[in-house]
Amino acid sequence: MTLTLDNGRLRLVVNPAVGGAVVRFDALTEQGPVALLRPGHDADEDPNRLALYPLVPWSNRIAAGGFAWRGRHHALAANRPGEPLPIHGDGWQRAWRVEAHEKHELRLSLRSSEQPPFDYRAGLRYRLEGESLVVVLSVTHLGKTPAPYGLGLHPWFPRSADVRLEAAAEGVWEVDDAQLPRAWRRLAANDAWNFSRAAALPGDAIDNLFTGWNGRAWLRWPARGVALEMTAGPRASRYLVYSPGAEADFFCFEPIDHDVDAHHFADPLTHGLVELGQGERHAYRCRFRCVR
Repeated sequence: MTLTLDNGRLRLVVNPAVGGAVVRFDALTEQGPVALLRPGHDADEDPNRLALYPLVPWSNRIAAGGFAWRGRHHALAANRPGEPLPIHGDGWQRAWRVEAHEKHELRLSLRSSEQPPFDYRAGLRYRLEGESLVVVLSVTHLGKTPAPYGLGLHPWFPRSADVRLEAAAEGVWEVDDAQLPRAWRRLAANDAWNFSRAAALPGDAIDNLFTGWNGRAWLRWPARGVALEMTAGPRASRYLVYSPGAEADFFCFEPIDHDVDAHHFADPLTHGLVELGQGERHAYRCRFRCVR
């Protein structure tokens, strides 16, 4: 069952049973609703066909069938058909519990211990504030042994020929055939992937993580007369851009707080992961402000 938030300017539809995912997020105009995220359908049961879902207890892929932490190896199984590596944790694949549903705010929770060492309680809040959607994602570790956590959001946006992305970054990770980080390179001023100034999306496929982000981005659709300003924090220093290419009707701009496969770097905490002891909490906040 989907739940709706509506403040007269924006409308948000969420399906708690499907990963706590957003089904639709629209600006309400006299001419009718304008989709700010790629719209899904109420009956869809795959979060990847919807508009946005939470990333907890980590984002993207983890290599080598798991990772070691504090001297102990933790095995992780692949969790998506056709994907050989575990991806995005389990928050996006589980039903969330409704804690409160009001006209302008929805609060969800999730209790999970399905992927050791991640033993956690997560909170997800959607709130409409004027022309903005505010999303707060949090995680509290409940296990006795400390574990590394990372958070993020996975929004899907409409892709059109005129869409422009503006999101300053210092560098980008090149990837191997498994979409794992291979080499980091600094972005030159004339780089086609430099979005420090508003730029078109690449015509070819892209699925790469950008670092050195200041937590602020603009997405503009001139022909549709709308734009979104995104601000994320407090540790939002990275984003991932994904699109199969110019023929696709969508692209993803994912604000996240850690590198892809950070669990396998020599010092994972310098790559964005946060180690939580029992009872400790980590939170992430993102605002999507509609400009028209």
